[in-house]
Amino acid sequence: MARRFRFNLDPVLRYRKILEDQRRRDFAEANRAAEEERVHREDIGREREEVQDEIVRLYEEQAPFQVIRDSYYLSSQLEGEAAASLNRQRRLDQALDECRKHLVKARRDTQVMETLKDRRREEFVREQDRLDQALLDELSIQARGRMMREAADSGGKE
Repeated sequence: MARRFRFNLDPVLRYRKILEDQRRRDFAEANRAAEEERVHREDIGREREEVQDEIVRLYEEQAPFQVIRDSYYLSSQLEGEAAASLNRQRRLDQALDECRKHLVKARRDTQVMETLKDRRREEFVREQDRLDQALLDELSIQARGRMMREAADSGGKE
């Protein structure tokens, strides 16, 4: 009966796969946050452009100074929000890079264990093949010996 392959480091491999999955989720979350901030900043930019166009229109229409001043105030607020968003984006991008590094390391650690498992399985299969061949050789030798004895016994009885 052939033995089954058993990798004694399977618990370590399972742990590394769990860790890799967690790192993958962390990376996805960081990527989502960075992308949301990027979209938010683009929205701020579009809104700021609209306010700038509005200011030009207000000047052309010779709108009251109070209205133009309010538009400038809104434009200034949007600029400040855009600057804050850019700072958040930089921090989120740094966090994303860190998550990427952790994910790459976790993936590499898992691959090392998977490669080790594959090598050990190959060694196991080679050893099983060697043992099977040795058994077949032994059976062949025994059968040959039995055939020779039977031939000798039948040759002497005739």
